[in-house]
Amino acid sequence: MKWFFAITEETLSNDPDHGFIDCIRVAVRSARENTNLIPHMVFDGNECDFTREMRAAGVTVIFHRLHFYDRLLDAQRRLKPEWPNYILTAAGAFMRLELPLLETEDQYVLYTDCDVMFMKDPQVEFCKPEIFAACGQFGKQDYYADMNSGVMVMNLERMRKDLPAMVDFLCDNLDYIAGYDQELLRIFYNAHWSPLSARFNWKPYWGVDERATIVHFHAAKPPAARHLLDDPAYREHDHVFHAWRHWFFQNPAGYGYYVPLWESHLEKAKADYSLDMVNEFDALRVEN
Repeated sequence: MKWFFAITEETLSNDPDHGFIDCIRVAVRSARENTNLIPHMVFDGNECDFTREMRAAGVTVIFHRLHFYDRLLDAQRRLKPEWPNYILTAAGAFMRLELPLLETEDQYVLYTDCDVMFMKDPQVEFCKPEIFAACGQFGKQDYYADMNSGVMVMNLERMRKDLPAMVDFLCDNLDYIAGYDQELLRIFYNAHWSPLSARFNWKPYWGVDERATIVHFHAAKPPAARHLLDDPAYREHDHVFHAWRHWFFQNPAGYGYYVPLWESHLEKAKADYSLDMVNEFDALRVEN
Protein backbone atom coordinates (compact mmCIF):
# COMPACT_ATOMS: atom_id res chain seq x y z
CA MET A 1 0.00 0.00 0.00
CA LYS A 2 1.19 3.52 -0.73
CA TRP A 3 1.98 5.66 2.29
CA PHE A 4 2.12 9.46 2.07
CA PHE A 5 3.40 12.15 4.40
CA ALA A 6 3.98 15.85 3.74
CA ILE A 7 6.29 18.60 4.90
CA THR A 8 7.39 22.07 3.85
CA GLU A 9 11.01 23.10 3.49
CA GLU A 10 10.47 25.91 5.97
CA THR A 11 9.16 23.50 8.61
CA LEU A 12 12.33 21.43 8.49
CA SER A 13 14.19 24.14 10.40
CA ASN A 14 11.52 24.47 13.09
CA ASP A 15 12.09 24.38 16.87
CA PRO A 16 14.63 21.61 17.62
CA ASP A 17 12.18 20.23 20.20
CA HIS A 18 10.03 19.26 17.20
CA GLY A 19 12.94 17.71 15.30
CA PHE A 20 10.94 17.12 12.11
CA ILE A 21 13.91 15.94 10.06
CA ASP A 22 14.70 13.23 12.58
CA CYS A 23 11.00 12.39 12.95
CA ILE A 24 10.79 11.73 9.23
CA ARG A 25 13.99 9.71 9.29
CA VAL A 26 12.49 7.46 11.95
CA ALA A 27 9.12 7.19 10.22
CA VAL A 28 10.82 6.08 6.99
CA ARG A 29 13.35 3.79 8.68
CA SER A 30 10.73 2.07 10.84
CA ALA A 31 8.44 1.67 7.81
CA ARG A 32 11.25 0.08 5.83
CA GLU A 33 12.12 -2.29 8.68
CA ASN A 34 8.63 -3.23 9.85
CA THR A 35 6.20 -2.78 6.94
CA ASN A 36 5.59 -3.32 3.24
CA LEU A 37 4.45 0.26 2.74
CA ILE A 38 5.63 2.25 -0.29
CA PRO A 39 6.70 5.68 1.05
CA HIS A 40 5.96 8.99 -0.69
CA MET A 41 6.92 12.44 0.63
CA VAL A 42 5.02 15.48 -0.65
CA PHE A 43 7.44 18.37 -0.31
CA ASP A 44 6.76 22.09 -0.62
CA GLY A 45 10.26 23.36 -1.31
CA ASN A 46 13.32 23.00 -3.49
CA GLU A 47 15.67 20.12 -4.06
CA CYS A 48 18.01 19.96 -1.07
CA ASP A 49 20.18 17.56 0.93
CA PHE A 50 17.12 16.26 2.74
CA THR A 51 15.18 15.39 -0.43
CA ARG A 52 18.26 13.59 -1.72
CA GLU A 53 18.52 11.71 1.57
CA MET A 54 14.90 10.65 1.27
CA ARG A 55 15.44 9.31 -2.22
CA ALA A 56 18.47 7.37 -0.98
CA ALA A 57 16.16 5.86 1.67
CA GLY A 58 13.74 4.67 -1.02
CA VAL A 59 11.16 7.46 -0.72
CA THR A 60 9.39 8.87 -3.77
CA VAL A 61 9.65 12.66 -3.44
CA ILE A 62 6.84 14.75 -4.95
CA PHE A 63 7.51 18.48 -5.17
CA HIS A 64 4.22 20.30 -4.74
CA ARG A 65 2.58 23.42 -3.33
CA LEU A 66 -1.09 23.69 -2.40
CA HIS A 67 -3.05 24.48 -5.54
CA PHE A 68 -5.11 26.94 -3.45
CA TYR A 69 -2.12 28.45 -1.60
CA ASP A 70 -2.69 32.03 -2.86
CA ARG A 71 -6.41 31.82 -2.26
CA LEU A 72 -5.88 30.57 1.29
CA LEU A 73 -3.35 33.32 1.97
CA ASP A 74 -5.88 35.92 0.78
CA ALA A 75 -8.58 34.40 3.00
CA GLN A 76 -6.27 34.55 6.00
CA ARG A 77 -5.50 38.22 5.39
CA ARG A 78 -9.21 39.06 5.08
CA LEU A 79 -10.76 36.82 7.72
CA LYS A 80 -7.96 36.10 10.17
CA PRO A 81 -5.51 39.04 10.11
CA GLU A 82 -4.48 38.16 13.68
CA TRP A 83 -2.89 34.97 12.29
CA PRO A 84 -0.09 36.46 10.14
CA ASN A 85 1.91 33.20 10.17
CA TYR A 86 -1.07 30.94 9.49
CA ILE A 87 0.08 29.96 6.01
CA LEU A 88 3.40 28.63 7.32
CA THR A 89 1.65 25.75 9.07
CA ALA A 90 -1.30 25.55 6.69
CA ALA A 91 0.93 24.96 3.66
CA GLY A 92 1.94 21.61 5.11
CA ALA A 93 -1.17 20.69 7.10
CA PHE A 94 -3.55 20.96 4.15
CA MET A 95 -1.25 18.99 1.87
CA ARG A 96 -3.08 15.76 2.76
CA LEU A 97 -6.11 17.18 0.96
CA GLU A 98 -4.04 17.35 -2.24
CA LEU A 99 -3.41 13.59 -2.38
CA PRO A 100 -6.45 13.02 -4.63
CA LEU A 101 -4.74 15.29 -7.18
CA LEU A 102 -1.31 13.72 -6.82
CA GLU A 103 -2.22 10.02 -6.70
CA THR A 104 -4.45 8.85 -9.54
CA GLU A 105 -3.64 5.12 -9.66
CA ASP A 106 -4.75 3.84 -6.25
CA GLN A 107 -8.14 4.56 -4.73
CA TYR A 108 -7.08 3.96 -1.12
CA VAL A 109 -3.85 5.18 0.49
CA LEU A 110 -2.45 5.62 3.97
CA TYR A 111 -1.58 9.13 5.12
CA THR A 112 0.29 9.92 8.34
CA ASP A 113 1.85 12.93 9.97
CA CYS A 114 5.65 13.01 10.04
CA ASP A 115 5.95 12.21 13.76
CA VAL A 116 5.03 8.53 13.63
CA MET A 117 6.89 5.26 14.19
CA PHE A 118 5.80 1.98 12.64
CA MET A 119 5.89 -0.90 15.10
CA LYS A 120 4.61 -3.45 12.59
CA ASP A 121 2.95 -3.60 9.19
CA PRO A 122 -0.43 -1.87 9.59
CA GLN A 123 -2.01 -4.06 6.87
CA VAL A 124 -4.86 -1.60 6.39
CA GLU A 125 -5.76 -2.92 2.95
CA PHE A 126 -8.93 -4.25 4.59
CA CYS A 127 -10.04 -0.69 5.26
CA LYS A 128 -12.03 0.78 2.38
CA PRO A 129 -13.85 3.78 3.85
CA GLU A 130 -16.56 5.69 2.05
CA ILE A 131 -14.61 8.92 2.68
CA PHE A 132 -11.74 8.35 5.11
CA ALA A 133 -11.07 6.40 8.29
CA ALA A 134 -9.44 7.92 11.38
CA CYS A 135 -8.81 7.33 15.07
CA GLY A 136 -9.59 9.39 18.14
CA GLN A 137 -7.34 12.19 19.31
CA PHE A 138 -6.94 12.34 23.10
CA GLY A 139 -9.35 9.50 23.86
CA LYS A 140 -9.02 6.01 22.39
CA GLN A 141 -12.72 5.82 21.51
CA ASP A 142 -13.22 9.42 20.36
CA TYR A 143 -13.54 8.47 16.70
CA TYR A 144 -16.23 11.05 16.01
CA ALA A 145 -16.26 13.58 18.83
CA ASP A 146 -12.51 14.29 18.63
CA MET A 147 -11.11 12.79 15.42
CA ASN A 148 -7.35 13.01 14.79
CA SER A 149 -6.20 13.39 11.18
CA GLY A 150 -2.61 12.34 11.91
CA VAL A 151 -3.30 8.83 10.57
CA MET A 152 -5.91 8.35 7.86
CA VAL A 153 -6.91 5.76 5.32
CA MET A 154 -8.23 7.92 2.52
CA ASN A 155 -10.67 7.15 -0.29
CA LEU A 156 -9.10 9.38 -2.91
CA GLU A 157 -11.85 8.87 -5.45
CA ARG A 158 -14.49 10.29 -3.09
CA MET A 159 -12.29 13.05 -1.70
CA ARG A 160 -11.32 14.11 -5.22
CA LYS A 161 -15.00 14.79 -5.94
CA ASP A 162 -15.38 16.74 -2.70
CA LEU A 163 -12.19 18.78 -2.94
CA PRO A 164 -13.49 21.83 -4.88
CA ALA A 165 -16.41 22.30 -2.47
CA MET A 166 -14.11 21.72 0.51
CA VAL A 167 -11.65 24.39 -0.65
CA ASP A 168 -14.50 26.84 -1.27
CA PHE A 169 -15.87 26.16 2.21
CA LEU A 170 -12.44 26.63 3.79
CA CYS A 171 -11.63 29.91 2.07
CA ASP A 172 -15.10 31.35 2.66
CA ASN A 173 -15.28 30.32 6.33
CA LEU A 174 -11.72 30.49 7.61
CA ASP A 175 -12.76 32.67 10.54
CA TYR A 176 -15.32 30.04 11.55
CA ILE A 177 -13.06 27.02 11.06
CA ALA A 178 -10.29 28.58 13.16
CA GLY A 179 -7.83 25.80 12.55
CA TYR A 180 -6.25 23.55 9.95
CA ASP A 181 -7.08 20.34 8.09
CA GLN A 182 -8.42 18.52 11.14
CA GLU A 183 -10.94 21.22 12.01
CA LEU A 184 -11.96 21.55 8.36
CA LEU A 185 -12.55 17.81 7.97
CA ARG A 186 -14.55 17.65 11.18
CA ILE A 187 -16.88 20.46 10.12
CA PHE A 188 -17.14 19.67 6.42
CA TYR A 189 -17.89 15.95 6.84
CA ASN A 190 -19.82 16.28 10.13
CA ALA A 191 -18.75 12.89 11.57
CA HIS A 192 -19.49 10.98 8.34
CA TRP A 193 -16.09 9.32 8.34
CA SER A 194 -15.22 5.77 9.40
CA PRO A 195 -13.67 4.75 12.74
CA LEU A 196 -10.19 3.25 12.89
CA SER A 197 -8.82 1.29 15.84
CA ALA A 198 -6.63 3.24 18.24
CA ARG A 199 -3.76 0.82 17.59
CA PHE A 200 -3.23 2.52 14.24
CA ASN A 201 -2.70 5.92 15.89
CA TRP A 202 -1.33 5.02 19.31
CA LYS A 203 -0.21 7.87 21.59
CA PRO A 204 2.60 7.37 24.15
CA TYR A 205 0.50 9.17 26.77
CA TRP A 206 -1.84 6.15 26.62
CA GLY A 207 0.96 3.93 27.87
CA VAL A 208 2.42 0.81 26.26
CA ASP A 209 0.39 -1.62 24.18
CA GLU A 210 1.93 -4.52 22.28
CA ARG A 211 -0.92 -4.30 19.76
CA ALA A 212 0.09 -0.77 18.73
CA THR A 213 0.86 -0.69 15.02
CA ILE A 214 1.61 3.00 14.44
CA VAL A 215 2.85 5.14 17.33
CA HIS A 216 2.06 8.82 16.89
CA PHE A 217 4.03 11.33 18.97
CA HIS A 218 1.01 13.58 18.93
CA ALA A 219 2.00 15.86 21.80
CA ALA A 220 5.62 15.95 22.97
CA LYS A 221 7.88 14.97 20.09
CA PRO A 222 10.69 12.52 20.88
CA PRO A 223 13.46 15.16 21.25
CA ALA A 224 11.34 17.07 23.77
CA ALA A 225 10.26 13.86 25.50
CA ARG A 226 13.91 12.85 25.88
CA HIS A 227 14.60 16.17 27.64
CA LEU A 228 11.67 15.54 29.97
CA LEU A 229 12.74 11.96 30.66
CA ASP A 230 16.19 13.23 31.64
CA ASP A 231 14.97 16.34 33.47
CA PRO A 232 11.29 16.57 34.54
CA ALA A 233 11.76 20.30 35.13
CA TYR A 234 12.68 20.94 31.49
CA ARG A 235 10.93 24.15 30.29
CA GLU A 236 8.81 24.01 33.41
CA HIS A 237 7.79 27.67 33.26
CA ASP A 238 7.42 27.93 29.49
CA HIS A 239 3.72 28.47 28.74
CA VAL A 240 4.22 27.49 25.08
CA PHE A 241 5.53 24.10 26.21
CA HIS A 242 2.78 23.62 28.79
CA ALA A 243 0.52 21.31 26.73
CA TRP A 244 3.39 19.00 25.82
CA ARG A 245 4.40 18.75 29.49
CA HIS A 246 0.79 18.04 30.43
CA TRP A 247 0.46 15.07 28.08
CA PHE A 248 3.95 13.77 28.81
CA PHE A 249 3.17 13.55 32.52
CA GLN A 250 -0.05 11.64 31.85
CA ASN A 251 2.18 8.64 31.25
CA PRO A 252 5.98 9.14 31.43
CA ALA A 253 6.41 5.36 31.29
CA GLY A 254 4.83 5.31 27.84
CA TYR A 255 7.39 7.81 26.60
CA GLY A 256 10.07 5.91 28.51
CA TYR A 257 9.25 2.85 26.41
CA TYR A 258 8.71 4.37 22.97
CA VAL A 259 11.36 7.13 22.89
CA PRO A 260 14.35 4.72 23.16
CA LEU A 261 12.85 2.68 20.30
CA TRP A 262 12.56 5.89 18.28
CA GLU A 263 16.17 6.77 19.08
CA SER A 264 17.32 3.32 17.96
CA HIS A 265 15.63 3.78 14.58
CA LEU A 266 17.21 7.22 14.28
CA GLU A 267 20.69 5.81 14.83
CA LYS A 268 20.06 3.20 12.13
CA ALA A 269 18.68 5.81 9.73
CA LYS A 270 21.73 8.03 10.13
CA ALA A 271 24.05 5.04 9.68
CA ASP A 272 22.15 4.01 6.54
CA TYR A 273 22.44 7.46 5.03
CA SER A 274 26.15 7.72 5.88
CA LEU A 275 26.73 4.38 4.15
CA ASP A 276 24.72 5.51 1.12
CA MET A 277 26.83 8.66 0.93
CA VAL A 278 30.05 6.63 1.09
CA ASN A 279 28.81 4.29 -1.64
CA GLU A 280 27.79 7.22 -3.82
CA PHE A 281 31.20 8.84 -3.35
CA ASP A 282 32.95 5.58 -4.22
CA ALA A 283 30.82 5.17 -7.34
CA LEU A 284 31.67 8.68 -8.51
CA ARG A 285 35.34 8.08 -7.84
CA VAL A 286 35.28 4.93 -9.98
CA GLU A 287 33.50 6.76 -12.80
CA ASN A 288 36.10 9.52 -12.76
